[in-house]
Amino acid sequence: MRLKHIEVFHAVMLTGSVSAASKLLHVTQPAVTQALQLAELQLGYALFTRQRRRLIPTREAQALYPEVQALMSQLESVRRMATALGSGEGQGFRILVVPSLAVRALPEALKLFRRRYGDLPISVRTLHSNDIARAMALQEGDVGIVYGRMPHPALSDELVATGRLVCVSARGKSGADRRATVDLQDVLREPFIRIDERDPLGAVLADQWARLGLTPQAGITVQTHHIAMVMAEQGFGPAIVDSFTAQARGEDLHLRTLLPEVPVEVRAVQPQGLRSPKAVSDFIAAFRKAIQE
Repeated sequence: MRLKHIEVFHAVMLTGSVSAASKLLHVTQPAVTQALQLAELQLGYALFTRQRRRLIPTREAQALYPEVQALMSQLESVRRMATALGSGEGQGFRILVVPSLAVRALPEALKLFRRRYGDLPISVRTLHSNDIARAMALQEGDVGIVYGRMPHPALSDELVATGRLVCVSARGKSGADRRATVDLQDVLREPFIRIDERDPLGAVLADQWARLGLTPQAGITVQTHHIAMVMAEQGFGPAIVDSFTAQARGEDLHLRTLLPEVPVEVRAVQPQGLRSPKAVSDFIAAFRKAIQE
């Protein structure tokens, strides 16, 4: 498929009709129809069937669409970069951060950072720690904020702060425990909210109960610490999260330190071998101050 055919296919998938796709692409309807016909002729199979003035994607089109979406996203990134380079703006300052730390720590850090870099364009992407490591290795960001150490030959990292795993639970629950600490084995006796084991901290927690010979009760598994905390606040059970995420908890949540104590590191990652701009070191310092406060 030629790029022109891919753009038309993508527009029709988005809009569902030739007329709407032509408006989206600012071309005529015959041009869209012709591009689709040429694409199907080249591929050797149909991409759409017509039903009541709408184009219904075939099984082949549905299988092809995710790859086309990824390609169009990359194409848009190229266009934005080309425009920015032409205007002399560059890429700005690119921050990759885990979702939980983007809720409270990141805004506080940006307030400090903006005092010195008020006019610097900033982009923020929220990804999980492993995805941030991969993106930083491809130099898709200037700095990444992750949980734990990310062993990768293309990356260097530095410690930002050390916290610990904590247990948060709804205060309003009848008979809720008011102690300042709680044993992991006590939490595991009842269903609780935990982080997916593909997350570095989820893996650490799973290793802890395996070492103790414990088996958790079936509960709710989520992708981010902040979602776990919100679930706990809504009364779905206690949640085990990191102490930095717990800083953003509401008054309805009771916090207890998990025993045995499990340390949690927040680290900043950068591409290995590249000279670090001063803005990166200043942002790391601002993030360190924000998260510790």
